[in-house]
Amino acid sequence: MNEINVNGTLIKAEEKLADKDHRGLKYGDGLFESIRMLDGKMPFLSDHLRRLYRGMKFLKIEKPKHFTTAFFRKEINRIAGKEKNLRIRLSVFRAPGGLYTPTNNQPIYLIEFQSIKQNNWKWHKKGLTLKICPTVQLPINPWSGLKTSNALPYILAGLWKEEAGVDDCILLNQRGLVAEASSSNVFYFKNKTLYTPTDQSGAIQGVMRKQILKLAKTKGIQLIKKDILPAELLEAEEVFLTNAVQGIRWVKTLQNVKFGNQNIKIIAKALSEKG
Repeated sequence: MNEINVNGTLIKAEEKLADKDHRGLKYGDGLFESIRMLDGKMPFLSDHLRRLYRGMKFLKIEKPKHFTTAFFRKEINRIAGKEKNLRIRLSVFRAPGGLYTPTNNQPIYLIEFQSIKQNNWKWHKKGLTLKICPTVQLPINPWSGLKTSNALPYILAGLWKEEAGVDDCILLNQRGLVAEASSSNVFYFKNKTLYTPTDQSGAIQGVMRKQILKLAKTKGIQLIKKDILPAELLEAEEVFLTNAVQGIRWVKTLQNVKFGNQNIKIIAKALSEKG
């Protein structure tokens, strides 16, 4: 039976977790990271934790000295047991106290997981079908790049894509520019150049996005971060989505426009070898 790790205490997954004063429940006052374990290893754990610590600093949640990569690796392994291929969610919330204005800035953490069959990022032979979501516009603010517990735009996007009957959707920001997908960052190829939205697009600055930026540099692929209009995405040669759990997923169609995947396979192969 699965267990979860609540601030260092292991409890059964079905047990009561939060009381009425939990700030994550009442205000969405916290952050989270979705981490992939492959054959018992978490290759990008340090990158996840750096983003988590950056978010804690921004939200003024205090970071204890023992919150290190080694500490969280040990705490994750306490509940993973013999499981080797997992999707792990590490959440950090502000401790109870206060109303909108907190009276306690200490953190509490929660670690949970789901089992995954594959021991590496799976290459999807069948590409994704996407549409541009017309009902959600992402705000551009200083905390846009963080994975906060307030995920309403992505929930609404998820509901919309289900109603639209597509695999995922492209989200635009308040300026009408391409930001990201419902749970992934966006890249596209054109004229031997790789493009992705800027860090100021309103999108979450993904850990897998960071790896793709590094891989592009090592492989000599020209990469440009820029403001991207929806029409530019439709004129691309190839489009793909990335996140830390699913890796690279190539887009077959967007608004019924078809794309290829030749260059994407090269990056996906390099990523799999690194993993």
